[in-house]
Amino acid sequence: MSAGAASSDGDLPTGEHVVAEFRHALHDPEHQSTRPVVGRLLDLLRSNLEQWNLEDEARGPGADDPAVAEAKRAIDRLNASRHQIVEEIDAAIDRAVAQTASAPLATESPAVAFDRLSVLVIRIDHTERAAGEGASDADRYAARLPPLYRQLADLQHAIDGLIADVRDGTRRFVPYQSLKLYGQ
Repeated sequence: MSAGAASSDGDLPTGEHVVAEFRHALHDPEHQSTRPVVGRLLDLLRSNLEQWNLEDEARGPGADDPAVAEAKRAIDRLNASRHQIVEEIDAAIDRAVAQTASAPLATESPAVAFDRLSVLVIRIDHTERAAGEGASDADRYAARLPPLYRQLADLQHAIDGLIADVRDGTRRFVPYQSLKLYGQ
């Protein structure tokens, strides 16, 4: 979705819907959505997943200095792209919901929260896989799942609450703008 495209309140998904879309996309890389905001959220997930994998490669025991440097450069490119996606998601939400200028300001924008949600879903997916592999430390990974699931429920609830409060005019947000210049 381009920053100038129109959006409607009906395009805004619930946290639960977004998590379901994220989980589907993690298991089916070709998964797409016909809803513009959800499509950009899936782009955000894929960017974070690619960054996760690059960070794993850079931390791998066989990663030499040139490999770490190239991974870092790729991560910087992904971060620049990820910030653009976050800006576009916030712009779409801002267009979809009329904000009350006098409402108290939220500490983060919905897209920044969705960004954190995507990383949490990736973390849960990796933890579930490690817990299910039957490795010697599988129990250690399994023990991490209940707190991760609680964090997921809490974050979904917080995102839904933020969007509901913005709709109700009891809270507002400033659309995220990244001002960092990567590689400059």
